[in-house]
Amino acid sequence: MARSLALMSVGVAAVLAVAIVSGQAPAGPVPIAASLTLPSDITSLTAINRSSTIAVGLKDGRVAVWNGQDAAPSALLKPHTEQVIAVGSSADGGEVWSLATDGSLARTPVTSGAASTSRRIETGTARMRAAVFSADASLLVAGGEHGEIRVFDTASGALRQTLRGHRTELQVLALRPGTATLASASAEADLRLWDAAAGRELGFVDGDLSLFALAFSPRDGMLAAGGVDRRLTLRAPATLKPAAQMTLQAPRMAATLAWSPDGRLIALGDLDDETLSKGGIQIVDAATLVAIAHLDTGSMPADALVFSSDGRTVVGFSGPVLRAWTVPTRAGSQGPG
Repeated sequence: MARSLALMSVGVAAVLAVAIVSGQAPAGPVPIAASLTLPSDITSLTAINRSSTIAVGLKDGRVAVWNGQDAAPSALLKPHTEQVIAVGSSADGGEVWSLATDGSLARTPVTSGAASTSRRIETGTARMRAAVFSADASLLVAGGEHGEIRVFDTASGALRQTLRGHRTELQVLALRPGTATLASASAEADLRLWDAAAGRELGFVDGDLSLFALAFSPRDGMLAAGGVDRRLTLRAPATLKPAAQMTLQAPRMAATLAWSPDGRLIALGDLDDETLSKGGIQIVDAATLVAIAHLDTGSMPADALVFSSDGRTVVGFSGPVLRAWTVPTRAGSQGPG
């Protein structure tokens, strides 16, 4: 995920109701429940449907499956020879789909030692910068450094649509669960909404500062967005109009977002833009945009976050390290971690 540090000027007066993350002393962080160091840097992750496990893609072309508890992965698969850029789960949770930077699209049974099937898809000449699978992995969307977005049917590998509108490299892509609605953001700070199945743009917003994180609520489709503006913004899925905002204190900016399966919580990972090496994770009530807990990260930022499909665990990664936290159930506001 490219991060343009030339756009670090921040400060727009909030017109909406804004939840300010205070600097007061927290009641106490949620401790790490388990961690796992893998043999290669992690590049992507997803929750495996109908289970408590997650799948991660690795820089060396492997895919690991982890239950968020054990000291070793339950499966370590080798579907690619090049870096994995995205992973997804079949609807029944029995297979992991993965895309590598060389355009190889693989389908691998979760069972350790099972053979993969793969094919090469035409991702274009521009380097891929972002990719995402739909919630059931039936659809794959990939974007390149020139802003072009390609939509594929995973079962056949066929190119279904090519979406053009962005002029610079893609920062992040998100698909709304159960639909073909796609959100995309580029290094030019433009946010666009698409009907990926029809190949039609539905709307766009021009911003001043780059977005690094996008995620649709599985409950009502609300789009959570965050980036250099130090805000978590919830946008209406049909119009992209802001509905609510939460502001982070400098030097924190929003780096990664994930919704809980019931759409009631948001895991928000932040990054210290002064050091680019420190960060925290908060669990935010989606209805109020108030942090109900923060997770003990040891100041290590998360490159990406995901809730397990049963909603009981949040998993994040940094480099080759996976960490898992038990999702807090108690209410009460806490400060940032």
